[in-house]
Amino acid sequence: MLDIVIIGAGAAGIGAARTLQARGIAFQLLEASPRVGGRAFTDNATFGVPIDLGCHWFHSPGRNPLVAFADRFGHRYLRGPQDNRYATEVAPFSAAQSSACGDYIHVAFDRIRQFAAKNGDVPLHTLFDTHEPFYRLLEASLVAKMGVNLGNISLTDFAGYFWEGEDLPVLDGLGNLIAKLADGIPVTLGTPAQKVAWHGKNGIRVETPVGTLDARAAIVTVSTGVLASRTIRFDPALPDCKAEAIADLPMGSCNKVILGFDRNVFGDCRTTLLLPDAGPEAAVEFLLRPDGQEIAVCLFNGPISRALAKAGPAAMRDHALAQLAAIFGSAVGDRVVPTECVADWDGEPWIRGCFAAARPGRAAAREALGRPVADRLFFAGEATSRDYAGDAHGAFLTGIAAAEAAVAAIRAP
Repeated sequence: MLDIVIIGAGAAGIGAARTLQARGIAFQLLEASPRVGGRAFTDNATFGVPIDLGCHWFHSPGRNPLVAFADRFGHRYLRGPQDNRYATEVAPFSAAQSSACGDYIHVAFDRIRQFAAKNGDVPLHTLFDTHEPFYRLLEASLVAKMGVNLGNISLTDFAGYFWEGEDLPVLDGLGNLIAKLADGIPVTLGTPAQKVAWHGKNGIRVETPVGTLDARAAIVTVSTGVLASRTIRFDPALPDCKAEAIADLPMGSCNKVILGFDRNVFGDCRTTLLLPDAGPEAAVEFLLRPDGQEIAVCLFNGPISRALAKAGPAAMRDHALAQLAAIFGSAVGDRVVPTECVADWDGEPWIRGCFAAARPGRAAAREALGRPVADRLFFAGEATSRDYAGDAHGAFLTGIAAAEAAVAAIRAP
């Protein structure tokens, strides 16, 4: 019998596995897909350079444990402030306008945190003058951060996120870094957990298509999208409090299309994150010329992300090109190359979205989801992180914490 089975080899599962391995615990890491990393996945082949299809930035780098690993491995990331810019739907802002907009959003985020921490959830428009020139860009920024439409954003959940320092793009790919952290870890790929039985006296049993595993405890790190789909059956069913927490943490949407160009069509942009004023229902961001490559990474967020992903890759490509051409001119369309890459996380059966976003009034669901059940079932992942919800390093830290809790439980007299 194993000591612990870990279900899911994303950042949380890898963090848990590294912890157990260091403790000399007998464990097995199961992953339903054919690769490790979960929502951290770098495409190195399509354009011949690392392009993250999922998470990409080091957030709160001063407190982010993944930064130290990047330094140890010589894994490149931008070491200075990111170039953040804004635009109308038809032209880039001037440098002064972009600076003013960035300052407005920064101050607005601080105001949201201060208010929501004391007063709870309210509609965003009650806190601001909606006629302010940059208000729609504030709305779009929030949709981009949370992956859901404005009506489903919990400002309390947003306020609970610990945000410190500049976001740093990982030039060599955050997915590549997470995969490197799995080197030397025993993982069984292409093996989904189908049923977790935990009613017996001697631990748990995990059923897979290729057999069963018996262990004293399990660490479940899959997304709330997978948990809500009941792809994994629990016997007995999870307690009502756990089911409610899963329902209160639905997955947001952030899908990507990556386009290549045969020359520079974006001027002095280099690793530039551009947010056009297209409104919250059409919140799209563009990472332009990452690491100086003639590439545009187009991030669709919230409602438009779901709609375009359902419409298919061609719709995603056409929408991104039309918006870029409107801002930078028709040369954008003339210089695009045939090669492209699409990331549809909504349609990925072992993910089903980008990250969990608490429903209004339900920010406490993250803590509820993270609580162990009967000292046998332990839960980890970005959805259980209060300080770093939605982040790879938040997931990694919860995996470490869940592993430590599981070890304490199985070693208890």
